[in-house]
Amino acid sequence: MGKVTKLQPLYKTLRRLMPWVAVGCVSIALYPRATQLRVCLIRMSTQDLGIALVLCLAYWFLNAGVWSSILESLGWPLPYFTGMRIWLTSESLRWLPGVIWKYCSRVSAASGLGVPVAVSSISLPIELGVVVTTWGVVAALGLAISGLGAEILKACAAWAWPIGFALVAIFISLKLVWPCLSRMRWIGTILERARSVLRLHLRLRPLLRACLVYTGLNVFHGVGFWLMLSGIGYGHSVSPAAAIGANAVGWIVGSLAIIFPGGIGVREASVALVLSPLMPWQEATLAAALWRVLQIVAELASLLPWLLIPGLEKKAAAA
Repeated sequence: MGKVTKLQPLYKTLRRLMPWVAVGCVSIALYPRATQLRVCLIRMSTQDLGIALVLCLAYWFLNAGVWSSILESLGWPLPYFTGMRIWLTSESLRWLPGVIWKYCSRVSAASGLGVPVAVSSISLPIELGVVVTTWGVVAALGLAISGLGAEILKACAAWAWPIGFALVAIFISLKLVWPCLSRMRWIGTILERARSVLRLHLRLRPLLRACLVYTGLNVFHGVGFWLMLSGIGYGHSVSPAAAIGANAVGWIVGSLAIIFPGGIGVREASVALVLSPLMPWQEATLAAALWRVLQIVAELASLLPWLLIPGLEKKAAAA
């Protein structure tokens, strides 16, 4: 508890800086495609662009509050809007390479409200498992309904032997180095946390509620992406199911690419690759990039009150 408390000023500073780092990362990544993005914007009507932005904002705020259900499943209910505030202000740290910063910041902020560090720490792998599972379900359903799943399986069939050989090699390598890895402190910490999660008697109702809400929001997010594709003229060639499935695949792949801040570039390329049988790869990449820009705008809009109004975060925490 003491260590987390000492780091709170650092996390507070990082939370204020990272949104602008996010803007910088996106600007650098998209600068070579600025001309093509302008063409996309010209092709879209103001109404389509406004609807897409509203959907991004709605998704961002609603998604932020689901963490409170995870805490409730652990027997430590937190007010919905309080959980939303902590999630929103901590999530900006995902733009730092690695995945630990945003989670450490959230544990730090929660501890300032009296949530035990053990509870907030255990809530993070539970939340991650729920999020990845729900995105995976949405991806599988979207690809299956749209028929893109069959196309992907055909493409993967040619790589079956190399992929199988690589998986066997990874398994053997892990088997050989496991005696050394198991003696490392951070590996032991991860394993102990996993065992702690398995021993928990979670409250199923709030956990099930979190799963259902996340699933609905993931579909909602994909619908927003389909509206973006429709705005640039591909609403007939790309079905809503295909857009929802591709968007979910991109989210999962981008989350695994932890060395890329916010999964920038990787997520968009993955979406474009999945949609390449239905539309030009370059167009899909541009649409995914524009969708990411709107998400960054929504994220900044949700953070501006906490960044620009002095003492607001402290007042909200005390309320």
